[in-house]
Amino acid sequence: MGKRSDRRKFRRRRRWAGFFLLLSLALMVSSVMLIRDMMSPDLQTTASGSVDKVGVARVASVRVADAPEPASGQKEDRAEFVAAEEEDTKTPAEKNKVDTEARQKADEKEAARDQASQTAKEPDQKSEPKTSAIPTPRTDDLWMSIPAIGLYDNYVTNTGDFSAMDYGAIKLPETGFPWQDNANTYIAAHRLGWPGTASHHQFYDLPLLAKGDVIYLGDVNGTTYTYKVSGFKEITANETWVTAPQAGRDMVSLQTCIENFGDYWTMGPNWYVRYIVQADRVSVDAAT
Repeated sequence: MGKRSDRRKFRRRRRWAGFFLLLSLALMVSSVMLIRDMMSPDLQTTASGSVDKVGVARVASVRVADAPEPASGQKEDRAEFVAAEEEDTKTPAEKNKVDTEARQKADEKEAARDQASQTAKEPDQKSEPKTSAIPTPRTDDLWMSIPAIGLYDNYVTNTGDFSAMDYGAIKLPETGFPWQDNANTYIAAHRLGWPGTASHHQFYDLPLLAKGDVIYLGDVNGTTYTYKVSGFKEITANETWVTAPQAGRDMVSLQTCIENFGDYWTMGPNWYVRYIVQADRVSVDAAT
């Protein structure tokens, strides 16, 4: 009797366990389906908690005729592009007309570019006045005037013979003339010189020249070359680099002797140092 009662209890428990197992499975399946439906992009939760289907609205097509008109330049470019695409559909007369109009437009554009280019160049042409070439004189004769130290129309001999300085200033023949471009016209003269000649005290006051003082050179044509003092050098007797031309400069160099560096008023007897005045050309006035 006791064993039969135990078997009945076991069967009841097994039935209840099976029932709860089926119920759990049903709940799990329902939950999975509900979650899947809620994650669908076509569903949207409403304020009441229900789920409604959301439809996708169809976008109205844009009509080309309703588009805004392009700017004038864009309209012309577009017209040219369309003309090129539709060329095969035109009659020969229409093609000739299009070609003629295209050539006219091209000519107008080219003329406009030329006009703009000419206008851009005009200020430069005005700011750079044309200068006539300096006439080359028929001889190498030069005359020199330095008003600041009282020299006027001193003749300058073109020679490498230094004994010629006993009679007046000389120009080194290997240096350029004033009428030549980028010339460094190099003129030397005695400080004391010889009485009764042009060399006497010819460059005695050369150390008195200051920046901005004027030096004039003249040629046989009557052309006057005006220079303004721009610098000074003191060198030893064996330094010849100072006679070389300097790129981009039209200049004159005046040389005399001084006793030593910085000693301008001891008159010998050694004359160790050469004193150089450099001046840049500021104008050329041809004889009329």
